[in-house]
Amino acid sequence: MQIPKRQMGMTMWSMSYVLGTVAFFIFILFKLIPPYLGDVKIKSALESLGRQPDAGSMSIGEIKEAIRKRLEIDSMDEFSLDALTVTARGRVKVIRINYESITPMLFNASILLNFDHSVEVRGAE
Repeated sequence: MQIPKRQMGMTMWSMSYVLGTVAFFIFILFKLIPPYLGDVKIKSALESLGRQPDAGSMSIGEIKEAIRKRLEIDSMDEFSLDALTVTARGRVKVIRINYESITPMLFNASILLNFDHSVEVRGAE
């Protein structure tokens, strides 16, 4: 006499739970990709300014204009440079961008992302 094999696999409910969980995380991933890509552009603009040899002798207005031009090339026109601060420590200037990005998710739920980047440049000697 043969013993019948037990049925193996997932039920419809367990499959829908797994697919729903995967879809939820993919949804969050697709919502968070644009702010992080924008942050990469802002960070690269700040780092490229830091590599300029004359960045230490620039005024705050010139620094903001240089970063604005780089962000304009990268199509980041909506970013406000109000979050940019320049502090001097001896012969070194610290250029810092500290900002928040609010990403709406679903209904009245949003995700708040905090970004903080800084670069040190040598001043004129």
